[in-house]
Amino acid sequence: MTLAFAVMAIVPVLILGTIQVQQINKLTQEYNKTQEHATKRLADAVETYVYYYRNAVDTLATTISASGPGFRDRAGLTRKIQSVKNNLPGFSQLYVTDENGAIKALSPDAESGNAHALPVGTDLSSQEYWKKVKLTLQPAISEPMHGAEGGSAPFVAIAAPFYSESRAFEGVVIGILDMGQIARLVTQYDYGPGAYPAVLGPAGRVIYHPRSELVQSIADLSGEPAFQAAASLKEGMDKFVSGANGQKELVSFKTIDSLGWTVWVGRSYAAVQEAFFASLKSTFLLLLLTLGLTVLLGSYLAKRLNRTIHALVRYTQSLAANRYTVPSEPLSSPGAPYEMHYLASQFAQMAEQIHDNRQALLELNSDLEQRVEERTLSLQQQHATLAAILESYSDGIVLIDVNQQVVLANRRMAELFGFDGKELLSLTEEELLHRIARKMPQPDEGFARIGHKPQPVGKFTLVRSPGDERVIQLASFQVTDGGKEFGRGYVFRDMTKEHEIDSLKNDLISLASHEFKTPITSIKGSVETLLRKHAGWDEEFKQDLLEGIHEDIGRIQELIDEWLDISKIEAGALSIHPAPVRVRSVVEGAWQRLPHTLSADAQLHIDLDEELPFLYADKRRMEQIFINLFTNSIRYNESKPHIRVTAEHDGLNVRIFVKDNGIGIPEAHLPHIFDRFYRVDVSSSRRTGGTGLGLAICQGIIDAHGGSIEVRSTEGAGTTMIVSVPVYYGQTEDDNEEA
Repeated sequence: MTLAFAVMAIVPVLILGTIQVQQINKLTQEYNKTQEHATKRLADAVETYVYYYRNAVDTLATTISASGPGFRDRAGLTRKIQSVKNNLPGFSQLYVTDENGAIKALSPDAESGNAHALPVGTDLSSQEYWKKVKLTLQPAISEPMHGAEGGSAPFVAIAAPFYSESRAFEGVVIGILDMGQIARLVTQYDYGPGAYPAVLGPAGRVIYHPRSELVQSIADLSGEPAFQAAASLKEGMDKFVSGANGQKELVSFKTIDSLGWTVWVGRSYAAVQEAFFASLKSTFLLLLLTLGLTVLLGSYLAKRLNRTIHALVRYTQSLAANRYTVPSEPLSSPGAPYEMHYLASQFAQMAEQIHDNRQALLELNSDLEQRVEERTLSLQQQHATLAAILESYSDGIVLIDVNQQVVLANRRMAELFGFDGKELLSLTEEELLHRIARKMPQPDEGFARIGHKPQPVGKFTLVRSPGDERVIQLASFQVTDGGKEFGRGYVFRDMTKEHEIDSLKNDLISLASHEFKTPITSIKGSVETLLRKHAGWDEEFKQDLLEGIHEDIGRIQELIDEWLDISKIEAGALSIHPAPVRVRSVVEGAWQRLPHTLSADAQLHIDLDEELPFLYADKRRMEQIFINLFTNSIRYNESKPHIRVTAEHDGLNVRIFVKDNGIGIPEAHLPHIFDRFYRVDVSSSRRTGGTGLGLAICQGIIDAHGGSIEVRSTEGAGTTMIVSVPVYYGQTEDDNEEA
């Protein structure tokens, strides 16, 4: 008995010890994961910060490119520079150089006495970042460096080109990024006890490190094992020997692909191991002490309880065999504790009560069976009602019991995620969330753990099949009754339509601010020039300004017309007035309506058969289609635009081919070019502007005619647009004359 009691005591102690060790190990792993998350958060923060400042420099360069000559003098450039610098304190200096690298403008506060500001006329053409921008005509970010631009402090330069009205390279905008601001950004986060962050440039030069002498000297840490690991693995976590700190460290690292920078968070590995082993040692000492006390106490109690327990066991076996008798002698032994005497007495009374209650239970059994049957029928009816209610919902709903098992799911849930209805009921909560996580664009293992959170709420993207992405909103609720918890439920709502509407709204706001800005700025500048009371302008100069205002107003009117057209198309309210019309008349009319500044350098070749049948179409709307097609052919062209128009017919429709020698469209963009606000992301398109509505309007107009429009294109080899329009039947001489 004593040995058995000791063995029984050892088992739970060993189990407790094992669990404790696992918990310590788990805590260590969780701390490591926390360090990895801190590293990713640091990388995201640095990338967002630099992107914001790089975008500011690029935007300033674009603004200068869009400005007229009257706003590119030193005063105009200075105002633009100061506006950016006032809003972005992370720039220690902002310069604008000419095409030869000489500084032509800088912020007024720099000109008024900043000791670190370079004077106007300083030549920066020898700097590597300036050479790179001029060579590639693309924005560039320098390595961390020392130079006159930053005074005595190290800095990072962000540079972007700007262009003349003829799209020729005219100079560079340079933003000197204060590395002290980056240090404040990096150090505002908590990385845990004993941990430190570091940020390095593409070549391993220090941008931030807690040791200020490494930052000031822009130390080369490319030989650090953590940096070399980041160069090959991009991100991860491992143990390294730090040459800079002279110790073994546990380092989590990540490379920011868009910048080529490397960030890491490191902490002393010796401190990590010391904490682990100290906790492990104290745990084992406590377990050994507990085990010894348990064995001693068990031996003492076993001696006093052994005979009483045996008597109780024999009496229990008699009761189990349905042989109830009143004990002839006390069940407890004389040397047993008072508690055992009391237990034996109560056990005898309990046996008597069990015998009496057994008879009563037999009598109640038949009545209970009937009541259970009635209750079961009621529950089945309630379950059927609940199931009918759930099936009527347009959202996916699933219920989880306290054992984390799926117990109920409606049909919409199976349809939304492509599950089999019976299969759903065989899944656990974790398996269900894992399967949903695998249907995301980038499988998210963190999503599968939301079941451990009290009330998870959020949105995620679901890929049901190639090209079929849905935006899903997740909400959960607890299933309780009278304070008792029975499980939880999840509601998955398809928010794709609402998401698309929000995206379109944001696109419209972005386009409105971008497309209206340039013409309105130009109009404002021209009007301010004409309103100068003490300036004497000759008539030819005023006529040029008025013509520019007229062109900008025309551009604004075109934008408004495009938005009105797309609104009518979306509302199904686009009206057309079809009549018999010749293809040549439509094509030539569209070409004549093009602005002369756009068509002056382009060549149009019309090769149409005179026997082509009439189109049954709205001539003005058809010309609108070809104006859009001609405009795209001219804008997206890196050589002299050459456009060829041909046509063929099959008796039902006339197919008109508009072929150009432009830059072409990458294959990945072809399925989306008729979408609203969609623009192919190439350098040419960035320079030309546009709303991204032209082809969507063409699609809407041709749909209203009962025709079709399609595209064939090879990147770098031009584009062919094919417009199919119904043939006019039963034309008369009057019709021909009208056409």
